[in-house]
Amino acid sequence: MSTSDEKKVIRAPIVCILGHIDHGKTTILDYIRGTVVQQREAAGITQHIGASYFPTEDIKEFLRKSKQEFADKEIKLPGLLVVDTPGHAAFLNLRKRGGAVADIAILVIDVTSGTMPITWESVRILSEKKTPFVIAANKIDRISGWKSKKDADFLDSYNDQKPHVKDFLDEKIMQIMVNFMEEGFKGIDRYDKIKDFTKKIAIVPTSGKTGEGISTLLMILMGLVQQYLTLNLKFSEGAAKGVVLEVKKEKRQGKTMDILIYNGIINKGDEFIVGGLEKPIKSKVRALLMPKPLDEIRDPRQKFDSVDSVSAAAGIKILAPNLDDVVAGSPFRGIIDPSEEDTLYKEIESEVEGIRIKTDKAGVVLKADTLGSLEALENHFTKNGVKISIADVGPIKKEDIINANIVKGLDPYSATVLGFNVPILPEAKEQAIIENIRIFTNNVIYRLLEEYIEYSEIRKAEDTAKGLSELILPAKIKMFPEFIFRNSDPAVFGIQVEAGTLYPKVPLITDKGKRVRRIHQIQDKGQTIEKAPKGSEAAISIRGIEIGRDIEKDETLFVNVPESHVRQLMGKFIDELTTDQKQALREFITLMREKNHPWWGM
Repeated sequence: MSTSDEKKVIRAPIVCILGHIDHGKTTILDYIRGTVVQQREAAGITQHIGASYFPTEDIKEFLRKSKQEFADKEIKLPGLLVVDTPGHAAFLNLRKRGGAVADIAILVIDVTSGTMPITWESVRILSEKKTPFVIAANKIDRISGWKSKKDADFLDSYNDQKPHVKDFLDEKIMQIMVNFMEEGFKGIDRYDKIKDFTKKIAIVPTSGKTGEGISTLLMILMGLVQQYLTLNLKFSEGAAKGVVLEVKKEKRQGKTMDILIYNGIINKGDEFIVGGLEKPIKSKVRALLMPKPLDEIRDPRQKFDSVDSVSAAAGIKILAPNLDDVVAGSPFRGIIDPSEEDTLYKEIESEVEGIRIKTDKAGVVLKADTLGSLEALENHFTKNGVKISIADVGPIKKEDIINANIVKGLDPYSATVLGFNVPILPEAKEQAIIENIRIFTNNVIYRLLEEYIEYSEIRKAEDTAKGLSELILPAKIKMFPEFIFRNSDPAVFGIQVEAGTLYPKVPLITDKGKRVRRIHQIQDKGQTIEKAPKGSEAAISIRGIEIGRDIEKDETLFVNVPESHVRQLMGKFIDELTTDQKQALREFITLMREKNHPWWGM
């Protein structure tokens, strides 16, 4: 069937719920599911694999109960498909070329505790994918003095509260707004104060426990999708397009795939191509499975119904041969026209290879559980200036340690393996100990990055300190002619440090280029000291010289830094020097070039 012949209709928007742990993502979803089911005798809600489908008529019934005027307006959407596995990690799987599969998201924030680290990780991922979102400022029932009204519209409930309770909620919402503004989001406000929803992020106060504001949240969500996103919901009655949510091993069926279909139709017996570890995999649908309605599950071993056909948007389980190497987060394409098979194969191959990285350059080794996670990791690490040598999907293996060890010769600070939500195989642990390769694992992207950056900065600081400790550092001093304590054996005289820091055992040179022996000791008020910083006054002793013959009483002296040390100080250590150390070094280099040649120190 050609594209021009395909009938276009509007599919259900795909909604994802994100937010920090314990902020109420699951509670909100469970409340919507439970309440909407109870509205009608024969509820139209259907449980999908990894998602719940809410028909518009069921949602409207719930809105009417909460006295929402929106319930009586024409709604063109067939319903909402809400992804059941809330959290940013699940959202990472919902990817397609050019953006996210999710059409809109609900970002849940506990209004009593405010934004948290995973909140910002979710916001960053939403922004990268250009996914619009509504904020559910949840747990308003936890506010001290709050009088709950079950299932009430937010404003109905808010207007019944005492002034000090309203003020407290207003302050908490204002704090969320301020936090978002500080992160660069200029337009954000409580939903009832917004005139143009294309320019501002809406905050809807809710309670997943009492249902307050839940109807308001659904109204705002459906209104936004209907008004601004329907062009994105055009559905083609052609070959299925989807994304792999998860690959599982079932006791009876063997390897299965959980797929989110975002366009087209998939039929039992259809051939398809899906992204694999090494190359795209072609297979054939042996069975399409949908969960049985909750009230029909009699035997826990028979949780699924077999269906003949499923159209977007839908979450389904597919039984098919050759699924061992399928990668979660990878693209799925149904084949209707055999002549398009090569094109689809190359398209999927290109998309998967576009995310995986393998170079011979210096950089960290990244491993992630899914393609979507890997893509997000790469974006975040690259934006923060971290170079990547290899990025791939799967557990951390011995091969990854070997690759990191190869990098060690190019950049020792990059010779690390970083894993997001993946296990470390025993052979990899053994190899890492042998090769002295550091492994970091975390299931939060920003924490993984922080751990690596902290580690690399500490390593660099340690190496820099060690490197600098082996070099003679620049300094400039001025003699006090009135404080000549001994002329010789050893000469002892007072000085002021004009630039840099003076240490014992370093050789000196006059500002006329005459070499002087090494400092024996530095003293302050009769006590031997290890160093004299800029501005300090001290006495120094030098053996083997005589004041008046080898040096004058009022000399300006520099530390005589060896040329090989100067090259290192002007190169890799230049940023480690203080401003006055740089000043002393520049003056010393000028002196040495005048006495030797113009390229001295280069």
